[in-house]
Amino acid sequence: MGLREFLAADRPARVAVAQAAHRETLATVHEALAAKIAEVVLIGDAELIKRTADEYHFDITGSDIIDEADEQNIALIAAGLARDGEVQAVMKGNIHTSVFTRALLDSSMDLIDSGGVISHVSLFGLPGYPKPLFLTDCAVNIKPDLTRKIGILRNAITAARRMGIAIPKVACIAPVESVNEKIESTVHARDLVMMQEREHCFGDVVLEGPLALDGALSRDAAQVKGIESAVAGDADILLFPNLDAGNGVYKALALFGGAEHAGILAGLKVPAVLTSRSDNAHTRLLSLRFALCTSAAQAH
Repeated sequence: MGLREFLAADRPARVAVAQAAHRETLATVHEALAAKIAEVVLIGDAELIKRTADEYHFDITGSDIIDEADEQNIALIAAGLARDGEVQAVMKGNIHTSVFTRALLDSSMDLIDSGGVISHVSLFGLPGYPKPLFLTDCAVNIKPDLTRKIGILRNAITAARRMGIAIPKVACIAPVESVNEKIESTVHARDLVMMQEREHCFGDVVLEGPLALDGALSRDAAQVKGIESAVAGDADILLFPNLDAGNGVYKALALFGGAEHAGILAGLKVPAVLTSRSDNAHTRLLSLRFALCTSAAQAH
């Protein structure tokens, strides 16, 4: 199954696009409108938005446009629309990531539950892997402690459930499969597994770790290593120990794995599309579909 087929929303959701006067952003909007998967509020310099759309023959007919030139105000308008329930997702256009996220995290916007954790959840379609695979956190949290990892994992599990995976299988990634007190990732993996066994704190999931990446993705590799696992070769979610590990794997898969991928910022009351400057139009559209699907499911 390709990611496009997996990311099929039940109905269109409304999305605010921050700083929309941008060729790649408007290309995504054009495709989303043509596919009838979204209703769009474009925020930015109205004249430049229209001129850019005309220049590249993008049809943005039916979009609402809010005319605003100041970047900080653009971000605040997008966040305010989300706060007020006017949109079910927000999308970063040609705006600095720090400005965009600062507005979403502003306490006055009330987009984060008390004690909530914000994290990046990515979704990959890997050649040779039997199903879509969630990775977290590969973009936001640098060196999360155990408490923060609980929040990161809950965000990913929520996203997976909203995509129809009732009992997600989670692999806590580490360099080795045995617990070594000198390797924090193995200790955290053990603690998370114990918490699930004792308290069922993540709900209905199958949680295992520590697991090395080969063991998590390949049943054959796990068998060679003598690992008995319900997750190996069938993981839905990979929980990475830190940004160094997660971001490296994310970019390697995106660049060299022949993979489709999408990503959202999770932990907010609405999902946010937070694409990289190097992401192509296909990835941007898949990321928008990812956000809209999770938002549509949440609205049921």
